[in-house]
Amino acid sequence: MARPLKIGFILPQIEGRREGTTPGWTDILAAAQVAEDIGFDSLWLVDHLLYQFGPDDPPRGIWECWTLLSALAATTTRAELGTLVTCTGFRNPALLAKMADTVDEISGGRVILGLGAGYYEHEYASFGYPYDHRVSRFEEALHIIAPLLRDGRATFRGQYSSAEDCELRPRGPRPKGLPIMIGTGGERMLRLTAEHADAWNGWLVRGQNHPDAIPPLRERIDAACRQIG
Repeated sequence: MARPLKIGFILPQIEGRREGTTPGWTDILAAAQVAEDIGFDSLWLVDHLLYQFGPDDPPRGIWECWTLLSALAATTTRAELGTLVTCTGFRNPALLAKMADTVDEISGGRVILGLGAGYYEHEYASFGYPYDHRVSRFEEALHIIAPLLRDGRATFRGQYSSAEDCELRPRGPRPKGLPIMIGTGGERMLRLTAEHADAWNGWLVRGQNHPDAIPPLRERIDAACRQIG
């Protein structure tokens, strides 16, 4: 079934390369309000502790994602609000589910929880988080986050994460929880996306941002969905 095209806007939150170009809260809020006023369907924040676009780009600072998202939930009215994407390795998974549900309450049911395994080793080391077995850690986190958001309760005992009769109370505005989106290009993560997510965040690499590059991306997620039936 065809769906209407929706357009989102990634808000500025990263330290500028030149002095005096780092956006503050008033800049971020102004951008969000203008984007909402002119009709963007969704507003997005990235989730890093340090930001590095590529190997030749020196690390830059960045405002923390969920603190900003909570503020945006209280100061915007219409657009969906999402994380593009939240690294499950930066926060306890049960707490992350509770945070997301709380921000969804503040926003009136407008949050999309984008999740990912992370990729930038330096920010893990700088903030004291383990970088090894990222996909396994992500999978365990997902086994806690998804049932908590959808059913309000989770018990899981893993090698890296656990939750014992954990319950989300009170619940946010959506009885079945907010939608989960997974951002990935890896085969194992695509399988997890097909099994657990409501949406997939794929992306076009530099030099391939043209319409002909989209069907192969869609075929990858379609194949993962066919695999799990």
